[in-house]
Amino acid sequence: MLKAHRLAHSGGSADLLGWLSGRLGGWLAVLDGDGRPVLLGRSGSGSGSGPEAALAARGAAELTTRGVRSAVLEGADATALLFALGDDRVLAAVLRRPHHPGAPTLLADSAVPLALVLRAEEAARLSERAAVAEARAREAVLHLLMNGRLSTARQIAEALTPSLPDPLRVYVVECSAGRRAEVARICGELSGGRAWIVRCPVYARHLIALVPDGPAAAGPDGDALADALAAVDGDCVVGVSEQAWLGEVPAAWTQAFHALAVARGRDERHARFGPGPELALAGRFSTSAAADELTR
Repeated sequence: MLKAHRLAHSGGSADLLGWLSGRLGGWLAVLDGDGRPVLLGRSGSGSGSGPEAALAARGAAELTTRGVRSAVLEGADATALLFALGDDRVLAAVLRRPHHPGAPTLLADSAVPLALVLRAEEAARLSERAAVAEARAREAVLHLLMNGRLSTARQIAEALTPSLPDPLRVYVVECSAGRRAEVARICGELSGGRAWIVRCPVYARHLIALVPDGPAAAGPDGDALADALAAVDGDCVVGVSEQAWLGEVPAAWTQAFHALAVARGRDERHARFGPGPELALAGRFSTSAAADELTR
């Protein structure tokens, strides 16, 4: 049982089911509510069809019909042992007779960690799908802002939270792809959860943040937020726009992009767009194509 729990923790459901299959020398699978294998144990006869699968499906139907937690179904030369895992899933083992007398106990005990790890894996898949959907929705809000469709952008943003800031400053952070989650976390914390953060759909290493203008954003005595974002990693650089209204996001993003080009050459690795010639000229020819992509 310690081995089963360790496998469930370290290798997940596939490793645990494969270990059981090898230990019992039979056909093992997790079945769905219709008796179809959704996860097969690794064994010489591991197939989703055939006599073993058919016997297991009949046993699963018997288990469901009777409303019991376990069942045994005898076949021509094999025995199907079935254990309910919850969520309409069943652990099924088809073992040639005579099977080891300790097999039912091992399967019953292993069903507990297997059920738990299956639920955890399903929760992880749902969380990942939700994260992808939210990222795409945030990209859609950015596209709407770049095309001047403020009302629709606000409606979608309200559903995702937080509300779009107005006025704001645009921060463009360039960092390694593996650091973007950490950059987003710091930006959210230092802005009091009020920054609208989206992964740039054009540049894989860029994160775009619309930060409410005020103490949490750039101030006259420095920029604590830009300092913190640049400090995440030695490769992180930050460009910051001037204060802008929500309808001016396209221009503010261009300003931040220009500032980013200057920040790459500075020791502090961040720069704010200003009225001087340095930032006004920086990157003048490098942003037009990216701006076209963002507005599509």
